[in-house]
Amino acid sequence: MSAPRILFVSNGYGEMAIAGYIARALVAVRQDAIVEHLPLVGEPADDSWPPAVGPRAAMPSGGLVAFWNLKNIARDLRAGLGSLSLRQFAFLRRRRDDVIVAVGDIYCAAACMLFARRPTVFVATAKSEYVAPHSGLECAIARRARVVFARDAATAHALERRGVHAVFAGNVMMDGLASEGVSLPAPANAVRIAVLPGSRSDTRENVSAAIRRLKLVAERLVPRGESVQAYVSQAPTVAAGEVSAGVRSEGLTVEPTGTLGGITAIASGANLHVALVSGALGDLLRASDIVLGQAGTGNEQAVGLGKPVVSAADVQVGRPESVGWYRMRQQRLLGDALLVLPTDDAAFAAGVIALLDDSARRAKMAQAGRERMGGTGAASAIAEAVLAAAANVAPS
Repeated sequence: MSAPRILFVSNGYGEMAIAGYIARALVAVRQDAIVEHLPLVGEPADDSWPPAVGPRAAMPSGGLVAFWNLKNIARDLRAGLGSLSLRQFAFLRRRRDDVIVAVGDIYCAAACMLFARRPTVFVATAKSEYVAPHSGLECAIARRARVVFARDAATAHALERRGVHAVFAGNVMMDGLASEGVSLPAPANAVRIAVLPGSRSDTRENVSAAIRRLKLVAERLVPRGESVQAYVSQAPTVAAGEVSAGVRSEGLTVEPTGTLGGITAIASGANLHVALVSGALGDLLRASDIVLGQAGTGNEQAVGLGKPVVSAADVQVGRPESVGWYRMRQQRLLGDALLVLPTDDAAFAAGVIALLDDSARRAKMAQAGRERMGGTGAASAIAEAVLAAAANVAPS
């Protein structure tokens, strides 16, 4: 068999990473495979792998246009989404790959099958039965895929009942959390808290808010003789300066360490120690007791490791169900593994302290997260399916 040509197509920042996990599992089996990546959303780093091809550009929404979020759609259209999409469709039409791997939502899958017209393996990351059932149109599109890898068992079963060849083989997100061997020390008697500010345009703002709230948490821990050790994640798609700027905006002095991986900078305030961490998300999460997360994929990976995740969202007093659309979706997806608190700094800090004092709730959140996300191994299973499609072997 000649070297298979495989194109990954993603439409989200987290989906970029997932495509990379699958691609690495694939070339571990077929080192001669020709693998490329078309990001429909976002601009990957220059050294990203698989190599990026085709028309691409960062959009203001960062891909958050699910549930027909009209505000984000309008922003993206003003930024040139329409012309970008047309150029991407034309690029897909010209491709002559053996297999297309669509990583993202049904729009991503539809674009691949409609324009590339090649065997398509659909890695459905965006939708779950825990949030909303697939529509008739979505199922009709999904039936055209060679195989659909659902993000959880409940969704796979629901799709199968509607005539879609869907399977659940674990969660690819969990395959990207191998330990890098990075040691993340903390002072004695420190509460270790991971900060996942996300990978979109609001990263600096999210870092600033997290540090502000952690100052309040640290202040309340002084009578106990405890401090806060925060590990702030620097996503590869975000300039390191954005994260540093968010920390400095709260009055802390950032001191670079000069390392390329692991801890890249440190800062400290009253009873608060901060480490900026790059390229070691698995180590960062495993070293933490709880997570303050404004991320998408990162939050989901954290709960999959059994880490309680706390997010901030605009919640109306007396109406805890009134959460912003994106965090609402994630709360339904992750169930009891995610705690959503008001954006008010004092209320948020009080909620974090209450969680730290409630070991039974943390244990319940940890169990719920592991159950919702599933285990590892999906990347290898998907890689096998892609290679079977390239060889024109019937899907199993």
